[in-house]
Amino acid sequence: MLRTSESSSIIILASSLTRLLQQSELNAYLDVTGLIFRCGEEFLRNASTQLTVKIDPTTFGIKARPSALGRVKHLLVVITNVSVVVPTWNEERYLPRCLSSLVNQKHTEPFEIIVVDGGSTDRTLEVAEEYSVKALVRPGLPVGAARNIGARHAEGEVLAFIDADTIASEHWVNEIANAFTHNPDVVGVTGPTYPYEGSHLDALAYHVATGWAQRLFLKLGFPHVAGFNCAYRKCAFWNAKGFDEGRELSEDVLLSMRIRHEGRVLFNPEMIAYTSLRRIQQFGYAYLTTYYAINALALMLFRKNLAYPKVR
Repeated sequence: MLRTSESSSIIILASSLTRLLQQSELNAYLDVTGLIFRCGEEFLRNASTQLTVKIDPTTFGIKARPSALGRVKHLLVVITNVSVVVPTWNEERYLPRCLSSLVNQKHTEPFEIIVVDGGSTDRTLEVAEEYSVKALVRPGLPVGAARNIGARHAEGEVLAFIDADTIASEHWVNEIANAFTHNPDVVGVTGPTYPYEGSHLDALAYHVATGWAQRLFLKLGFPHVAGFNCAYRKCAFWNAKGFDEGRELSEDVLLSMRIRHEGRVLFNPEMIAYTSLRRIQQFGYAYLTTYYAINALALMLFRKNLAYPKVR
C-alpha cells in the first residue's frame, strides 16, 4: 500500500484535477470526438455502425457482427476446449444476465463456466446454482486472485475471463476458440467491449477505449487487455504467472504486458462483449479519468495501486 504522505498527496491531486475536469467535461468529450474524426474514414465507419446499435439489457438476443472470414470460418472444426471464469462478489443484480449470455452461446463444442465468489452475502451463489455452473467460494480475495483460482480448477486449454456485470455476445466463446484454433502463435485474445446501457456518448467513449485504443497499443507492442473480456492459452497464462494476486487494479494490464513475451496477443473485432456503466454512473468520467491517471502514475513511480472502488 502507499505510505500515508503519498496517499494524502494523491488524494489532494485527485480532488484538484477532478474539479478542473468537471468544469470542462463537455469540452473533453468534444475533444475526443474531434480526435476520432482525425483517425480516418475507416474508423469513423466502424464507430458509426456501433453507435446505431440498440441493446436491451433485459434480453439476450445480442447479435455479433458477421465474421470477417464469412461462413467458411464457422465450417472449420474447433479443436479448442474453453473454460470461462467469472469472478463475483455480491453480484445478484448483474450475474443472471452474464450467465444467461454464456449458457445460450452459439457454440457447438462443450465448454465450462466457473464462478469464483469472494464471499457474497446476497443471492450470488444461489444464482450460480440456478444456472448449474461450477461455483467456488474464496472469501476476501482480490479479483486477480479469484481469476487465478478459477484458472487452477479449469479443465480447458483456453482460459476465458468475463466479469459478472458483463454480457457476452452470442458467438463470444466461438470467436475465442476460433482465434486460437486458426492462429497457433497466438497466446492471448481480446475484443471490443461496449456498454449495454447509456447514451451515444457512452458508446463512443467505449468504442475509443476498447476498440481503437486497444488496437493502437497492440500495434505498438504494448497490449492493454482488460480482464472483463479476454482469453489466454493456459500454458502461456501460467508461464506469465497469471494475474497479479496482490493488486486490486491493473492486474489485467500487467498480465497482458508479461504474456506478450510468450507469443502474439490478438485483437478479434468479433469477440464482442457488453458491460454495465455502474462505475461511470456513480463517479462520472471526470473523476474516473483522474483516478486512473493517478493510479498509472503510482504504478510507474511506486509499483503500487490505488484501492479499486467496489460498486454494486
